[in-house]
Amino acid sequence: MSEGSSESSSQRVTVADVQQLVKKKDAIEAQIKAYYDILEGQNKAGMDEPLVDIEGYPRTDINVYEVRTARHNIICLQNDHKALMKQIEEALHQLHARDREKHRLDEAEMHSEAMEQENSLPSAFAKVDTVSPGSPAYISVIGVVDLQSTVKEAMQSCCSAPCRWYALFPLYISGGGSED
Repeated sequence: MSEGSSESSSQRVTVADVQQLVKKKDAIEAQIKAYYDILEGQNKAGMDEPLVDIEGYPRTDINVYEVRTARHNIICLQNDHKALMKQIEEALHQLHARDREKHRLDEAEMHSEAMEQENSLPSAFAKVDTVSPGSPAYISVIGVVDLQSTVKEAMQSCCSAPCRWYALFPLYISGGGSED
């Protein structure tokens, strides 16, 4: 497979593609295990045991052809496994990179929506300097200092820079405005 074709197909990697690669990997691992079981059944011939005796003749306690074939197949499958693992790694990197980019774009969109909403808030219409006796703020046992600290805390919780305390919500101000 050429690099150009793998690069064009790699940009469209899906979770299903990665799952399919993992299934192939599992199948290869099962085949490798089966060939190792063949080697174990041949008097534990393994991958490194000699196939000849001390005098240089083929061993009579094993099927030399079957051991050589199993060793060859194991080596080929290990090479295939290594290449497939590289493909899985690349596919996972691309999949996660795409998800990170999508997450970044979603956050940017949410941030721009929050900025639009913040910009659409009505501007402050009054600055509370005093609380008159009998007003709703007075009845609520909110003094000027309480109101200042409450509004100031509300402003500082949503703004990073310290702000002057302006009323963000309608208040009845004694002598300032009409009541309906």
